[in-house]
Amino acid sequence: MMNADEMFEKLSQEMLEKFLEKNPDFATYLGLHDPYDYLLPKGSTDTFIENLRLMEEWIKRLNETINREELNEDHRTDWEVIEKAYELFKFSFYEQRMHELNPDATEELGGLIFIMFTRDYAPLEKRIDAIAARIEKMPKYLEEFRTRFENSRPVKLWTELAIEKAQHMTGLFQFILHATKGKVSEKVYERLSRAVQNLQPELKKYTEWLYSLLPKTKEEWALGKEKFEKLIQLRDLGMTSDEIYQLGVKYLEELKAERERLAQQIAPGKSVEEVMKMIESNAPKTFEEALEATRKEMEDARRFVQEKGIATVYPEDVLLVEETPAFLTPVIPFAALMMPAKFDKPQIGIYLVTRPKDPANLGKHLNYPAIKNTAVHEAFPGHFLQGAISNRGSFVRLLARGTETVEGWAHYCEELMAEKGFINDLETRFIQINDMIWRAVRIIVDVKLSRGEMSFDEAVEMLIRETGMSKEAATAEVKRYTQTPSYALSYLLGKHLILKLKEEVKQKMDDKFDEKFFHDTITANGYLPIAMLRRVFDQKISKLQKAS
Repeated sequence: MMNADEMFEKLSQEMLEKFLEKNPDFATYLGLHDPYDYLLPKGSTDTFIENLRLMEEWIKRLNETINREELNEDHRTDWEVIEKAYELFKFSFYEQRMHELNPDATEELGGLIFIMFTRDYAPLEKRIDAIAARIEKMPKYLEEFRTRFENSRPVKLWTELAIEKAQHMTGLFQFILHATKGKVSEKVYERLSRAVQNLQPELKKYTEWLYSLLPKTKEEWALGKEKFEKLIQLRDLGMTSDEIYQLGVKYLEELKAERERLAQQIAPGKSVEEVMKMIESNAPKTFEEALEATRKEMEDARRFVQEKGIATVYPEDVLLVEETPAFLTPVIPFAALMMPAKFDKPQIGIYLVTRPKDPANLGKHLNYPAIKNTAVHEAFPGHFLQGAISNRGSFVRLLARGTETVEGWAHYCEELMAEKGFINDLETRFIQINDMIWRAVRIIVDVKLSRGEMSFDEAVEMLIRETGMSKEAATAEVKRYTQTPSYALSYLLGKHLILKLKEEVKQKMDDKFDEKFFHDTITANGYLPIAMLRRVFDQKISKLQKAS
């Protein structure tokens, strides 16, 4: 007879299989490929309703068949993750309602195809065949997708953004056609070519439909104060949105003073803007050189983390550096990390770097000090390291939405690597402080935008004024903030909460505190919210104290 832990594992596996049947796109992201890579989910609202029912069934069966107290600590945490994910999913579906406010189908579809093309998890022949199969199913998906909006008024800003992205979709497929010619069999290439050709009229129809929505759209996109407050409470951040806002204001004031001091150290008598221009001029001459410099800095950061014993690094984990594809540039103004798939071996991540529309802006975010700091944030010991190690844990943890832990960790790593000596020049420290100012502005803007207390243009102006960001970049940033309430505040708030947690752990462990233990616990549990992570530390400390 199975014990409680075995029953939990069996039920979780069964529910995962049921979920992947309805969400084959998610299976691909997880690194589970056959038969999922050849399928697409339903494009209609039914997908969300069915997923909600599955989560309800999962929780009901857990309560009916398993005594929570008999589970080990990891499984009790997993159970809590499932319950919290259900609450957030309900909020997202019933109150946020993005599925009927944002008519963008191409980011999801394009992102899926890009992942299959760039991740080397199977021979190219097999991946292109699966890509062709999915493109063949896209007309039906797009048709179903349009039904979501029969009785709703989407947001004008998001509809305009969807039009912009839809116009880049053909470019992605043409790029894949060009890149695979002569590298796969004639049969598979012909299938891909035919699928792309047959999709063109459907994409045109979808784009025309988006244009036809414009007169029916609504201007208002803000979540509103009441719903935003509920979202903050659901995330267990331990603070109200007002308290988070005040923290952002406090940090902004302190960091601006620190930036001023640094500017005077770097170039006495020069203004912050003049110092920034000096730093931005210390940049690669071409975008290609910037890509190469990014690869080098990431390798150097990796080596440093290993040599200094800052955190565990697995030698088999791989990070690729690629240019951002055109269809994603509207939502990735600078750079982004596509996390490794959970079940892929080895763990492979893709770091995307966006080519500026204006080459004169290259030094804005691809100057040498910025490249160094970004390598720490995105790669080692930041996002990539945390993602690759967290992926070695329970798949249930992927349901956790601890954005403050994920983004907070990467932001925490910037200062950590300065303390350890990897970053030791004033220019990179200046860039770090300027980035922290950006994160403080994100807190202020996120709270105000989401509560409907700040306009789009005011948010753009604040980013330009406080961080020196270009208008193009600031506009792209704010577009993303409007679609992801409470995400942008997670960076600096998360770092703040991690530093607070570190002090608590130090006090509890006293002279037995080990920084590598602290870092490895976070990287192994990176998807958990800080509130749950605190309990994981308490469990681990208790075990260590009993053992000694």
